[in-house]
Amino acid sequence: MKPRSMLMAWSAVLIAASVATPSAALSQDPVSGTWTGDIGLTLTQRMPIKFELKFDGTSAITGTVTGPGPADFKSGTFDPNTGMLRIEVNVTDQDGAKLFLFEGFAINGMATGRVKDGNQTGTFRITKGAAAAPVPTPGSSDAAPELRRSFVEVSVNVSKAADMVPADKYTYRPAPTVRTFGQLVGHIADSYNYYCARAAGREIQWSDAIEKGNTSKATITAKLKQSLDVCTAAYGDAGKVGALIDNVGHTNLHYGNIITYLRMLGLVPPSS
Repeated sequence: MKPRSMLMAWSAVLIAASVATPSAALSQDPVSGTWTGDIGLTLTQRMPIKFELKFDGTSAITGTVTGPGPADFKSGTFDPNTGMLRIEVNVTDQDGAKLFLFEGFAINGMATGRVKDGNQTGTFRITKGAAAAPVPTPGSSDAAPELRRSFVEVSVNVSKAADMVPADKYTYRPAPTVRTFGQLVGHIADSYNYYCARAAGREIQWSDAIEKGNTSKATITAKLKQSLDVCTAAYGDAGKVGALIDNVGHTNLHYGNIITYLRMLGLVPPSS
């Protein structure tokens, strides 16, 4: 099902929404090395940042950081199974010390997600080593960075929810007439493949292959990561804005469903 009529109603709101992006095929050590890029806590100002990171091969990250002011690397974690990245940095400026929290995904030499300084929330985007900057595609627009911010927010929440629900609850459904939790997440993965491929200029048709296939937790979370990889490229390359808007709207629509499922399972949604 592709509720386009509902999606267009979301569009004007979503372009301005704050806070994009995901992960899939992970190398043996996708974290260790030099990362450079920028962070933005407003829509108009970007600040350069540089990390020197070291991954212990299990979950912990250590390192150093330069910018957006005198900064000390506090802690970091990386999940090789989901690609989720979390870094805490203490930054000192004219107003004193602040804790900057980075949460997002690292894949194929690119990390992107949301950053908070205690008062504001924005996005970060950094690349590892000499990773090339994406080249805008035909039909791209200045709206793409804001869409990327919106997609980060909802995609991180979807991935966290998929990870927190126990494997034996992937067959749970609140009523006989609705999808199981596994089918719901599979539907979102199908939608990522559809909208983000079209944003990249590939005129593919909708497919329910993931939703209608094996919906065990292991299978669905792996498929979700693969589809997030497609979206990482689409939002990173500033693809066709119409499809990017539809994808954000559709994902928000079904994250609302996910919240209901989690509450009924006695779990606290990641966005709470």
